[in-house]
Amino acid sequence: MRQVVEAASALDDKDFLAVVRAVVERRPSLSVLLSVVDTAAASLDPNRVEGADEDTITDAEEVELPDTVVEVDEIIDVPVVLATDPRIPEPDYTEGGVPTFDRVREKIEGRFGTSTGSAELAHESPAGKTVDEQWDERQKAAKAKLEEIRRSMGK
Repeated sequence: MRQVVEAASALDDKDFLAVVRAVVERRPSLSVLLSVVDTAAASLDPNRVEGADEDTITDAEEVELPDTVVEVDEIIDVPVVLATDPRIPEPDYTEGGVPTFDRVREKIEGRFGTSTGSAELAHESPAGKTVDEQWDERQKAAKAKLEEIRRSMGK
């Protein structure tokens, strides 16, 4: 592993990025790293044409890979952290990460709709119908008891 690091350290930035790009483009799971390498290469090369296709390569972009081949005994898996990647705010949030009024209103309305729907579904279920029937029976019993008390008092 040290030999790989030493060989990579000996390269200038442009050649190093070309090597990393050649390795990364064969690994679809590292597509984020590929975009970072392309961005870094574009910042190093002032002759790079903005908006050029991948197939369109200018003379300034053509870089030959070094002939150095290094045998690697161990591969170390390290997560890639993009410290320079600007965070794009989520929709309905300000640049500072604060939700907008519309976002808050939608969230409240969504929760209200969910609670209303849950209550309706609960009443439509067999258990919910049983509870409703018990409530109705208690209401009828309460009315009957009230009438009985009124009659006993002579009203």
